[in-house]
Amino acid sequence: MARITTDMRQVKSENLVNRDHATSNRYSLTQALSRLRSVKPRQNPSTDFVPRPLTLLQKLSLAPIKSSDHRAIPFDIIVRQQFKDLLNEPISKQHQRYFSKYFTDDISTKTFTIKEFGRLFQLTSLLTKRILIVFNLNESYEKNSISGEDIIRIARLLWISPMPIKAFILFKLFDSNDKDIISINDIRSFYEQYLSEVKYFKDEKRLHEIVEIFLQGFFPLNNENQQQQQQQELNFEQFHQILQQNPSVFQSLYLISIPDQDNEDDEQTIWFKRWLMYIKNNANRIAFLILYMLISIALIIYVIIYRVIVLENHSVPQVIARIGGMLVNFNYALAVSLMLKQTMTIIRRLYYLRIFIPVDDHIDAHRFVGTMLFISAMIHSLAYAINFAINLDGHSWFSLIFTTAAGIGWVGHSATITGVILFVLLIIMVICSFQCIRQRSGCYQLFRYTHYLFWPIFILLVLHAPNFWKWAIGPMVLFCFEKIYLFKRHLPKYGRTKLISIRIEDEHVLSLMIEKPSNFNFHVGEYINICLPNIVRNEWHPFTICSSPERKDIIRLTIMKKQNWTRKIYEHFSKEQNSDNNDMAEIIVDNLSNNSETNSRNMSLYPREITFTDKQKDAIACIEGPFSTCTSYIFDCEHVVLVGAGIGITPYISALESLIYQLREQRCKCSRCGTMNYTQSVLKNQKLKKIDFIWVNRDIGNVSWFRNILDEFEAEQESYLASTTPQERTNSQEQRSRYLDIHLYCTSIRSNEQTMLGNLPYHLVANMYEVIRHEDVHTQLRTPTHVGRPPWKLLFAKFKAEHRSTNVFFTGNRIMADEIKKHCDEHSFRFQNEPYF
Repeated sequence: MARITTDMRQVKSENLVNRDHATSNRYSLTQALSRLRSVKPRQNPSTDFVPRPLTLLQKLSLAPIKSSDHRAIPFDIIVRQQFKDLLNEPISKQHQRYFSKYFTDDISTKTFTIKEFGRLFQLTSLLTKRILIVFNLNESYEKNSISGEDIIRIARLLWISPMPIKAFILFKLFDSNDKDIISINDIRSFYEQYLSEVKYFKDEKRLHEIVEIFLQGFFPLNNENQQQQQQQELNFEQFHQILQQNPSVFQSLYLISIPDQDNEDDEQTIWFKRWLMYIKNNANRIAFLILYMLISIALIIYVIIYRVIVLENHSVPQVIARIGGMLVNFNYALAVSLMLKQTMTIIRRLYYLRIFIPVDDHIDAHRFVGTMLFISAMIHSLAYAINFAINLDGHSWFSLIFTTAAGIGWVGHSATITGVILFVLLIIMVICSFQCIRQRSGCYQLFRYTHYLFWPIFILLVLHAPNFWKWAIGPMVLFCFEKIYLFKRHLPKYGRTKLISIRIEDEHVLSLMIEKPSNFNFHVGEYINICLPNIVRNEWHPFTICSSPERKDIIRLTIMKKQNWTRKIYEHFSKEQNSDNNDMAEIIVDNLSNNSETNSRNMSLYPREITFTDKQKDAIACIEGPFSTCTSYIFDCEHVVLVGAGIGITPYISALESLIYQLREQRCKCSRCGTMNYTQSVLKNQKLKKIDFIWVNRDIGNVSWFRNILDEFEAEQESYLASTTPQERTNSQEQRSRYLDIHLYCTSIRSNEQTMLGNLPYHLVANMYEVIRHEDVHTQLRTPTHVGRPPWKLLFAKFKAEHRSTNVFFTGNRIMADEIKKHCDEHSFRFQNEPYF
């Protein structure tokens, strides 16, 4: 089966390259058919192949070719005959087995409704009807019943047909009246019905505009006698010729097929190789985890030796309780150290430190250590509770727990009382830290305020345990110094600033333009905490800076309306009634979300910009930071892949804008001819050589948030590639390489590989629009928009082949992160994940 699939793909490739007309097409058809039939799958000699009489097409190929043959037999008749021959061919046992596997059952003896047939091939009602007409099954459509054998014949022909037959199928999809001629109104009517069913384009005006541009590709305007005339009809030969003249449109014919179910080439990497790759890519993380475990084990052994041998205390509950207490001391000090944000920023900025210290995982490590702290406290408390139950010494168990009757503790024998209070506070803090509670509506502040309990926990631990201060004094002093340092946020030169404007991008996203304080400096990928005191007092929230450090005037934050603070801010500014401060503008970007009818109705309202004056109280803002993330060292890598899902792309916009500024700084103008060029010596000495920017969105309209930046970079890169130095003109082999490749993916439309024929009309429109306008049909960028999820395996294999080392940066949900990390491990790519706050 794998051999059949491989040969068929090879035949398809050969047919795609062959673009001759008439006679040459006849040769390619006969050769393709002969080759398809000559492919023999691995099977027993006694099965399948039965000699069949020669078809008309084969007789023509074997007959002597005369100079006038190609005139006697029109091209469309040859293709039509081949279509009939392939459709009426007996289905081999090999193909029957394949389609039984593909449809998960032998459907040859079953019957299906037309709706079930459309669901099998993932077709709209219009395409279902048209495909049945193409295969002369009008009667089945009228009876609302189709046999499984007919379904197999349709699937087989879609699967094995060469490109001219696929073009013929497409032609017949437009030719609803079976006239063998399609008119401009036939295609217009087809697309109006198709696009109204799939609802890819919400704006009716925009929809009609796209259809008319598509029609220009097949029915171009001719300027004759100073009057524009447009051809109105096409026969198949003309239609096929237009497809061949546009390779990207012609390539869309590959979708006239069924999804490939052949997984034989998906080699599964054996488990120990995966582990070796994981260990290699995460050596520093594993080393620190082992170090943490060794320190914990060493502390346990120390307590056992000291208690049992030195103090000769053989009470098992007391020894276990002391072990838990020692681990509480260690984990508390470590948990505080992991949240020293300024210290983490310094480590990230020092190259050799961040190589050995897994600073990117400090938030996840803080969660892990906090969990171990709680477990250690549980062990400590339960062991003492059991010890008191065994050794009452004339007291009740409750008096030993809730009073000073036990006589332990270095400050007023209060160890048991402070221990109970500590345990209650720790339980409150842990419960309010769960993601299910933290992310609930109105509960973020609950998490924030309960986390401040670490201060009373620190004080009570000092009173509770005599040796605790020795562990915590260092981290707590550093923590206090950081907090004192961050008081600069109240100074005008460092943190107290104002809003310049707010841009409401759409119904869910807004951008804050903040005046940059004179002494505020940051690096690419860093984030700040922001507070708008006149709107929501005393609430600080972290957001990534998505403007570049080179911009001296503003800081831009792009935030999505979710719950709590973001919703309050969005609703406050969206209700702004001062019409003098509202600058209305319209961006033509179609929204592909299937449940965004409201967006389409209100599309003209967005984006909307509100500007502020110095006297407006709402303009007051305070910022704290900056704090670093793993994105801070993008420019220290040779090749980086920036992957973001939705609003998660904000850390990488800062890097792209910074790269634009770096390119512009290297512009130089020739004093003699005035030609614009770039200083190559500086650019070539930069460590970063290439960025692959992958943005995954459910709604393609999200591209409007940062469309201007992407558009600027495309223009700057085209200018850079177009300019040449005298040395490059003399050396034709030397070519400038691209700095950025943009990959945009829209997941609201299923990928071509999943829907195949169902995506064909959309794919044709998108490709023809790009051919005519030289821009994407949705975003108006030069970069095309891909439908479906990114093919990570193919993309990463391409990166591996083109670059010596690759670093992958990701911001998004955990499921996608796990999938990307698996592919990074397979190709030995370094993986950095921006955590959610």
